[in-house]
Amino acid sequence: PPHPSVRTSWRTHSQLTDGQILAKSHRVGQPPPQIKQPKKWELFNPLLFISAITFGLGVWQILRREEKLAFIEMVEARTKADPTPFDSSVEYLELTPVQIQGVYDYSHEFFLGPRCEVLEHEDQGESGGYHSIVPMTLLSGERILVDRGWCLKRKKSPTGAIEGHVTQTGYIVYPEKPMMPAFAPTPGSSTTYIWRATDVMAEIAGTLPVTVELMEGYTQDDVNGPLSGQTRFSVYNKHVEYILTWFIISFVGFGYVIASKRRASKILRSTT
Repeated sequence: PPHPSVRTSWRTHSQLTDGQILAKSHRVGQPPPQIKQPKKWELFNPLLFISAITFGLGVWQILRREEKLAFIEMVEARTKADPTPFDSSVEYLELTPVQIQGVYDYSHEFFLGPRCEVLEHEDQGESGGYHSIVPMTLLSGERILVDRGWCLKRKKSPTGAIEGHVTQTGYIVYPEKPMMPAFAPTPGSSTTYIWRATDVMAEIAGTLPVTVELMEGYTQDDVNGPLSGQTRFSVYNKHVEYILTWFIISFVGFGYVIASKRRASKILRSTT
């Protein structure tokens, strides 16, 4: 043990800084090793780049959410508007409600499907059915196509025929683009279509290339159909979840980079 008159000074390992531990690890009399200064390109942290990208994605999702809300508001206002009498001289927007008056012509009946039944409080009901599309001769003498609704496959033509003059309301629906143009139907090849080939159906039946899909309230038979009101407006809107996800990833990344930089700066200061 040292003589009582000799003052001793010691510290535990936990009280030493990283730089002091590095210096004391070498033999007495030798200078501590010099820490190499990083080059400019070495200061680049990939995590900082990723955090900046995710932050930008979060901002982009905010803008996308505003666009989606505006689109939803626009479509809801359009679909809830009062139906106006159909006029062939007007270029209607899709889902515009119109009123039609005329007589059905069942000499040409087309089927769109197979499609699932759309229920009021469920995403879908029974599968394996078809939409019944029938020409209608309007009071003006013009002819259009009317999507009367969904019916079971085994109940195909004739289904729930309505005789005489009728007054009904529905939405203007646009044609569907073929997923495989090479297999697009040709006039007269079939009365069943996978997608809504309005132009082909109109050429066969001698109607305008216009389809009106009936609203709810025109179902003839709850069992046999056709079940009207198959168009239901629903827009996928998960932008709030996307915003939170991207910003959380960004802030965690930025926080880790800042903490790493502070620790590195502290080590450099202690060795100088």
